[in-house]
Amino acid sequence: MRVGRGVKCTTTAVAALCLSLAPCLAGCASPGGTDPGGSLSTQPASSGSVQVTQEPVAGPIPMPLPAPPPYINPPPAAPRPTAASPQAPVAAPVPAPLPTAGEATGTFVYFVAIGDGGSRGVRFGCDDSLVAVHVTTPPGSDRLAGAMAQLLAPDGTASRAGLYNALSGSALRYVSGYLDGTTAVVNLSGSLRPGGVCDNPRIETQLAQTAVAATGASQAAIYIDGNALADVLSLR
Repeated sequence: MRVGRGVKCTTTAVAALCLSLAPCLAGCASPGGTDPGGSLSTQPASSGSVQVTQEPVAGPIPMPLPAPPPYINPPPAAPRPTAASPQAPVAAPVPAPLPTAGEATGTFVYFVAIGDGGSRGVRFGCDDSLVAVHVTTPPGSDRLAGAMAQLLAPDGTASRAGLYNALSGSALRYVSGYLDGTTAVVNLSGSLRPGGVCDNPRIETQLAQTAVAATGASQAAIYIDGNALADVLSLR
């Protein structure tokens, strides 16, 4: 019968198709292209597929960073004074006060301690002592003129100090004076009257030392009316 042969042929064809599709179905059943036993598939990739592999990507190798320079601790900065902690001010030297315009200056006038033997001053002459007495002079005035005025004036300065003035019996006045190098030159006028032999060294020493103290000279030259004192004393 034709119908039965047709069915037989169709069944045979279906069976043959299933057998041909069995390997494909087995490959689809194993994920990742592996067989049921877990082994990798050795089938070559078809020409229409793209094979993806995990390979290292070549790129530039980074250079190592330079080491940082060594750290050096800077010295601590000096603290600045603040309103909360001010620095103490440095004490400045205090200048000595200058003398006022009305302040008097002074010098020394020399008198004699008779027979003192050097106890009160410098020993000289007839075992006497030469004693310095401080006297004041007006500010801005000539100290030599002031000292000579005190020495030649019969005002009792020596007697008040308990001393002797060998010039008290003379009548002399100061004319002028000046410095000649280290020598104080003193010009006097009047008459000279010594009281005895021992008054000669007393008059000479009193005049010379008073002139030296007033001028700062190292020696003195005394003249009376243009004559040297030594010559005037030799005539007495």
